[in-house]
Amino acid sequence: MSVAPRPIILCADDYAHTPAISRAILDLAAHRRISALSCMTASPHWPEHGPWLADVREKVDIGLHITLVDEAPLTRMPHTAPDGLLPTIGTLIRKSYLGGLDLTEIEGEIRAQADAFESITGFAPRHLDGHLHTHVLPGIRDIVLRVAHAMPHKPWLRNISDRLPAILARGTGVTKAAFLSVLGKPFARDAAGLPLNDSFSGIYNFDTADYAGLFERFLALGGRRPLIMCHPAEAGDTAAHGAIRAGEYAFLKSEACAAILGRQNYRPARFAETLS
Repeated sequence: MSVAPRPIILCADDYAHTPAISRAILDLAAHRRISALSCMTASPHWPEHGPWLADVREKVDIGLHITLVDEAPLTRMPHTAPDGLLPTIGTLIRKSYLGGLDLTEIEGEIRAQADAFESITGFAPRHLDGHLHTHVLPGIRDIVLRVAHAMPHKPWLRNISDRLPAILARGTGVTKAAFLSVLGKPFARDAAGLPLNDSFSGIYNFDTADYAGLFERFLALGGRRPLIMCHPAEAGDTAAHGAIRAGEYAFLKSEACAAILGRQNYRPARFAETLS
């Protein structure tokens, strides 16, 4: 007797960051090779790329990729982005743990990014997460949770913590994954009452062309609501790690990807499908 495939959330990050990223994500969504995508509404491409999502709205969960590093903010942030550019990830992490963030500015920016999402799509984000996982940082996580609680239809939230045995079993990006897991535990704890994924994978050091081999390792997951993040882009993309992103895209749209998911008895699924 065959066992029904287990649902898994495959979420592509950085939609609207560049045209090559948006086109790749739309293609994967249209062919149901991913089941969620996260949008950078602070990107100057968002007003153009946002409307393209209408064609895949019923096929994937579409959420907000809160962006608090390296980009130009939507709002005026004289303390956080005095030169018109958001801080580096290192600076943001350091200030968050030392209590040096202007949380009023950051809350205004997060709400502006959420408003930009809804003004283009016509609906609230189905999920919330953060570019470079900044949504879990001290101070910032409280704002993200307030925003989520205020939404009429509660979004699901990205939990970046995972069990150490699962991280070790995957054997890739272990140090980075363990660090993020520790960073994310307080967020998962404080998000009680809001929907979360309960396993998290897709982490590596962007240093290999063998994404197929990595992907099979990523499937060493536990829980009923597992999530794998990915970062696809068409070839020739100008974003960081462009060649690696192109390799992810080529694999995710290939029959090899479908075969690996089949062997492991998984199927891409939207978050609500993991609850049944």
